[in-house]
Amino acid sequence: MLTFAPTIRNLASQVKLFSLSFVCSLCNLKMRNGPVKRGSAFTLVELLVTIAIIAILAGLLLGVIARGKARGREMVCLNNTRQLGIAFGLYHQDYADTFPASGSKNAYGPQPEDWIYWQHGRDINKSSIVPFVSQFNAKLFTCPGDSEALRLQPLGIVPGDPFRYSYSLTSYSLTGEINRGMATLITKERKVYPFKAADIKQPSQKIMLVEEDRNTIDDPRWVPMGLKTNLITARHSGKGFVAFADDHIEKVTPAFGLAPQNNDPTF
Repeated sequence: MLTFAPTIRNLASQVKLFSLSFVCSLCNLKMRNGPVKRGSAFTLVELLVTIAIIAILAGLLLGVIARGKARGREMVCLNNTRQLGIAFGLYHQDYADTFPASGSKNAYGPQPEDWIYWQHGRDINKSSIVPFVSQFNAKLFTCPGDSEALRLQPLGIVPGDPFRYSYSLTSYSLTGEINRGMATLITKERKVYPFKAADIKQPSQKIMLVEEDRNTIDDPRWVPMGLKTNLITARHSGKGFVAFADDHIEKVTPAFGLAPQNNDPTF
């Protein structure tokens, strides 16, 4: 995250040096044009030109700083997605090849097996995925570019109990008695519909965890096909991060997540 800082500092130094050099050049030009008289100063035109050039360079510097900060947030989000992807892999290795519960807001939750304890009043540090994350910090569940999640997190009770984090697990709804994955589904009556990692077809192509669009994320379930299609975010230059079932990470467009060959574990 800090790799861009030296570049910004160097550019700031160059702006200062250029501005000083320009002013000195004007002074030298005036001196070459003849002896400096008492009371001699820059003309209004020279002063305005100097100010304009400094303003242009300052604008360029601010643009570089903004891009550097955005790049830093993107790298944190990439790392979050990678750590969570690894954690899910470790989880199903320890739990008979099954995934944790979806963390559903309505139909299938809340459950003790939820991968994230996101509802107000639940201790997020006790989420079922936490034991599989090295040196866990709750910030792992939030992209630093997700301003709405960051706004909601310090609030207390909020009407509707909105989802205050950034990532969601692929979770199709039941088709009859069939769970198409990837999350385990548990009904209100505690009937369990597990999904095994071994049932994923072409895991290197199947999305497991997504950085979901703020307009569709209402719980930690990513439902790519259904009454309300959930979308991948476009906050990182038109793309969002996803972890695939084989634990590799990519930055993809929202359209990528709509294709069954990418979003359907059993396709």
